[in-house]
Amino acid sequence: MADEVGLFYLMMKKREEEESYIRRRNLTVLRNKKDPFSYEENTFRKFFRFPKSLCWDLINQLKPYDKQQTSIPFELRFISVLYFLCNGSYQCCVGNAYFAVMSQPTISRCIEYICKLVVERKHGEVRFPNSVEEYNRIKTGFYSKFGIKGVIGAIDCTHVGIIAPALSNTVVQHDYMNRKGYYSINVEAVCDDELIFRHVNAKFPGSCHDSGIWTTSPARIKLIRKHSDGALKWLLGDSGYPLEPWLFTPVANPETPNEQNFNTRHIRARNTIERAFGVLKSRFRSISRERTLRYKHSKAAIFIYTCTIFHNILEKRGIFLNETEILPDRSPPENVETISEIHSGEYYTRGRAARQRCINTLNN
Repeated sequence: MADEVGLFYLMMKKREEEESYIRRRNLTVLRNKKDPFSYEENTFRKFFRFPKSLCWDLINQLKPYDKQQTSIPFELRFISVLYFLCNGSYQCCVGNAYFAVMSQPTISRCIEYICKLVVERKHGEVRFPNSVEEYNRIKTGFYSKFGIKGVIGAIDCTHVGIIAPALSNTVVQHDYMNRKGYYSINVEAVCDDELIFRHVNAKFPGSCHDSGIWTTSPARIKLIRKHSDGALKWLLGDSGYPLEPWLFTPVANPETPNEQNFNTRHIRARNTIERAFGVLKSRFRSISRERTLRYKHSKAAIFIYTCTIFHNILEKRGIFLNETEILPDRSPPENVETISEIHSGEYYTRGRAARQRCINTLNN
């Protein structure tokens, strides 16, 4: 009996020594990892899109709210998540990056946690204008650049690829299959003339039509309420959307020079949202067409919101991509072969009259 007890204690001692060695080895590896903030500024921006000073500002703003139970420093978790969003790497690759020491399960938890924290604390970075001064600033911006009065934003949808969702009582897999034959989320967004996102809706699966998403859109509800107060402001959308008093689409079969002029300006102004999508996906390759988010819809949506928040922070601070860095958005277009107008009852009639009044104000 005594021999068995002695053997047991020897085994326990050996196990403790092995665990102690592993802990010391991990600490050594962590110390030997290169501090990402020691990179030259251009190299840091290449990996993380942010300048170091702004990255530190975000870390300092978010860190007081960090409640995740882990021994890994918040700075390292944040920078690893930023690396994942910017480069679209597999989690195991992020965890093995030369500035991080994290297992795949650990990096997975960090990505979800940090993104939720960003959305919770920084959601105000993506918001509709909420003052007359703000609306007027955007209207002036669109008018000075494109010559159409009253415009407060351009609207469109873009697809972000995800893995095939698991079947359940609430999920129908083919609902996520878009027209190009891959699973996706169809993300509705509105941007202003400076490519800043004012509204993002990532709730709908890839098979949903842009106009269907618009029907229940919070942006539409807000604009309906604004127009009931007599406000003159509208979005610009392509012919996949219904013509409404607060959403102008191109003129189908333009007959007059003014109508042709309106369509030309409309296309140029509406291109701001396509460009915004291109910049967003060029910055954050995890949501680009070349990548697929290997997550269910609810988690992928959080990542999308996080990317748009980061995008807005960069744009507002004048940190832009070079033209050569911007990739075109390759989302499948809506199935609209020719310009037509979607009728939506009384809204169509009122929208057509409002658009005509706008056309009549154009300067040739």
